[in-house]
Amino acid sequence: MQDITDSKAYYNRGIAHYKKREYDKAIVDFSKVIERHPDHAEAYYNRGNAYRDIVDFDKAIIDYTKTIALKLDHAEAYYNRGKIYVEMDEYDKAIADFSMTIEIDPTHSDGHGYRADIHHSMGEYDQAIADYSTEAELRPNDPEVYYDRGTTYCEKGEYDKAIADYSKAIKLNSTFTNVYIKRGLAYFHVGNFESAIQDYDKVLELEPKLTEVYAARSITRLHLDEWESAKSDLIFARNLWVNTLKTFYTMYEGVADFEQKNNVQLPEDIAAMLNL
Repeated sequence: MQDITDSKAYYNRGIAHYKKREYDKAIVDFSKVIERHPDHAEAYYNRGNAYRDIVDFDKAIIDYTKTIALKLDHAEAYYNRGKIYVEMDEYDKAIADFSMTIEIDPTHSDGHGYRADIHHSMGEYDQAIADYSTEAELRPNDPEVYYDRGTTYCEKGEYDKAIADYSKAIKLNSTFTNVYIKRGLAYFHVGNFESAIQDYDKVLELEPKLTEVYAARSITRLHLDEWESAKSDLIFARNLWVNTLKTFYTMYEGVADFEQKNNVQLPEDIAAMLNL
């Protein structure tokens, strides 16, 4: 009976050490519990968390795997092991673990989110969107979810859906700078250049040091024949050592290509600034 009491004391002290980020001490206490009770799933799980936090991933994986062997429905052990597999670039194993997390707990929004991120990184956009959509249902007030799904739509070329998601993210967080940048690009792709410029203006209002936005705004202004404003942005960007040409040449092969596709002739001084 004394053994049980001691084990509980070690376990509780291990939790206290962990919360204070005293990971080495926590590991010692959880190990004491495991010595006395080799079937103590939560001791393995929490020791795994401590190993994870000191970036000893191999030992963390061993403990999470033992936790799962002892408790097959331990969703968090699968989830945390999956996150480590992501760090180790073992994406197939990570997807398998996040899938088990979701099977055990379909409301595990982070499980859906992480699996979506992997699918996205692998170019599996439909699977990513499905998971982001579930995550959005579970966490409807998180702007990051709409940002991630919007970016996936953008990469699929579904710009109207991307704009809708970016707008939801902005409604939830009006100072989310990256969303304005991404929505500006999406507006650009659908030919809504005025709205794109408004978003770039907002970015520079929020974060004036994001000087690369001047390059994007200058090129957008070219589409509206706003020559003086475009020239001003080009000069300002160049003076700040922003590589405007890199931005321009990701969209067009050169000045002649721009003029042909947009049925316009650039002023000579602007054309000279954009020529390699």
